[in-house]
Amino acid sequence: MTVSPLDLLVLQIVASFVALGLLAHTVVAPRLRRIPRDRALAALLWIHVPRYIPLALLAPGQIDPQVSLAAVRTIAWGDFASAVFATAAIVALHVRGAAGLRWVGAFTVVSVLDIVVALAIGLGSGVYQHPLGVAWYVLTLYVPAVCVSQAMIVGALGWIPRRRGQLGGAA
Repeated sequence: MTVSPLDLLVLQIVASFVALGLLAHTVVAPRLRRIPRDRALAALLWIHVPRYIPLALLAPGQIDPQVSLAAVRTIAWGDFASAVFATAAIVALHVRGAAGLRWVGAFTVVSVLDIVVALAIGLGSGVYQHPLGVAWYVLTLYVPAVCVSQAMIVGALGWIPRRRGQLGGAA
């Protein structure tokens, strides 16, 4: 059976979202509900710290030279900015001041914008049609993990109304 690169990408991303969503719902969220919100947020932020890794896309020979350099730069530097904000938010949460939640909020704005822009530019430029090497796995596994974690952060901040007893909802 022949599968188009886009169909393969969608299949793998959906499978990752299902698996990671189940993990988040059945394992991660119940444990995070038992700890203070600042510690839960810090735990969720750690998955975003390695978002500097896409800078490797800018190194020679990492991806097909036919991939749009503008798209690659936008993706790489947007993820790097998100990594910097995630790290700053973790440090601010550790200090335990009101600034911690402001940093998490700033991180969330930067991260969500990066995710939306990177997906739009990446899919719009057809990056999935080119040899990506290990970047394919980043796209099909790490990006869904980042999105699931980001959704949990938004919920923990209370930006999405939650049912009673859920992370981010009323206790």
